[in-house]
Amino acid sequence: MTFRSRIGLVVLLLALAGMLPLSGCDSGSSPSPKGASGIEPQEKTSTAASSAKPAGFCEGWETPAVAFAVTGQMHGYLEPCGCSEPQYGGVPRRASLIQQMRDKGWPVAALDLGGTLKSTRRQSEFKFQTLMNMLRDMRYEALSLGVEELRLGPLWLLSQHVDDPDHPEKNLKFLAANIVLFGSPDTGTPVPFKIFQAGTKKVAVTAVFDPAMAATVGMLNKEEVDVQPVDEPLKKAIAAMQERKPDLMVLMIHGSKGFSLDLAKRYPEFPLMLSTSPSEDPIADNPSQIGSVTLVQVGHKGKKVSVLGWYPDNAEKPFQHEQVQLDGTRFPDAEPMLAQIKTYQAILESEKLAATEPALRHPAGGQFVGAEKCGECHTKAYAKWKETGHAQAFESIRKGRLGILRQFDPECISCHTTGWHPQDVVRYESGFASEAMTPHLLGNQCENCHGPGSRHIELIEAGMKEEARKLTHLSLDDVKKSHCYSCHDLDNSPHFNFDEYWPKIAHPGLD
Repeated sequence: MTFRSRIGLVVLLLALAGMLPLSGCDSGSSPSPKGASGIEPQEKTSTAASSAKPAGFCEGWETPAVAFAVTGQMHGYLEPCGCSEPQYGGVPRRASLIQQMRDKGWPVAALDLGGTLKSTRRQSEFKFQTLMNMLRDMRYEALSLGVEELRLGPLWLLSQHVDDPDHPEKNLKFLAANIVLFGSPDTGTPVPFKIFQAGTKKVAVTAVFDPAMAATVGMLNKEEVDVQPVDEPLKKAIAAMQERKPDLMVLMIHGSKGFSLDLAKRYPEFPLMLSTSPSEDPIADNPSQIGSVTLVQVGHKGKKVSVLGWYPDNAEKPFQHEQVQLDGTRFPDAEPMLAQIKTYQAILESEKLAATEPALRHPAGGQFVGAEKCGECHTKAYAKWKETGHAQAFESIRKGRLGILRQFDPECISCHTTGWHPQDVVRYESGFASEAMTPHLLGNQCENCHGPGSRHIELIEAGMKEEARKLTHLSLDDVKKSHCYSCHDLDNSPHFNFDEYWPKIAHPGLD
């Protein structure tokens, strides 16, 4: 039995044991839509449509020899997340853009630079699997392995590697010329390069991972994940690609801007290099021209797609570039992608992640008792809270968006219930677990700011009122600096202004 066969057997046994869900199975895929791309243009929009015809994208471009749709560092944003409009991004809108590119008659090559997740937990595995199905449906050619992908672990990556001979257009490859799993390139993934046809052109693409970023992955076992220096494996990939005589060679880089600029200076074999960005919206000096190399940086969080047109007959300017912002007016949510997200949310419901994943002890100690208990003494504060949107926070995710319910999603629960750390998406002991188990903790309640109330109550009952007050007291300055922004951050509430919002929830401390 070959090394690759042994690895495959291990992955299969883990999957059958329920430890690793296999990708590509019927239960994880959306119904087969019409059209080779898996995406149908949708007439409806996810936001209120303007009466005026919306502006297009890449206007004035001639049909390119190849049109690249490049994404990266999505950081878990399958959908735009937030409480205010407009919200940009989301994979369903991305699918709509890519389909519109194909509708123009453009030969599309979709590539992703990695960085697909924000964190690594059980939910992240389900999200990654969902995203892989979505990328395959959009006919992505390759995904460059990044920090977040490596954190998932080599066995998980192997379980998500799919070769489907019946649907070769969906054979998304994990790329990394300088990463080796389990000490052998015979594992089958990542591959050092991929050759594919786009229109009449043959494109060769490879990828490298910045070794300086290996430390950000965490504890790497070199026998399982070996991040090698770049030059030797990249030169091997270049030689192997050149033997296939491609029309264009592309380098995908998961690394810093300085690392990318150095590669652009030293490897002119790649007329096009695609790099991760140090900022969410890289506008200045993007693309960069380094000799004959065009270096493009891709932003964060899936809000935009870098669209590049290749014009090989234009010696002075072979590439045109536009960062296309994914709004809901030009790019309605593609229904097949929404179906994938519904399946993902159904998995979260069946897995009961909110209740079953390990919980942390709150730094202040004590148990969460719920706002109604607080209201037994703090009647005026409780009455004020009941009038606010905080009291209805759980209802907003139970109603959902575009027919997708989110009351079982820890990433939504963390700000819409009581007893979670919002930024780390971790439940505290005795915090909200489910609507059935902890109905007294629905909504964003008192204890999310003032801490678990059980100890406060014990001190009051013991006649230690001053100690009880100190335990839960917050100054307005404390609230302004930290508490509100843990949920009302730039992603979820970009227009949040404390001085404007505070009067809407201001409440007395004691009656």
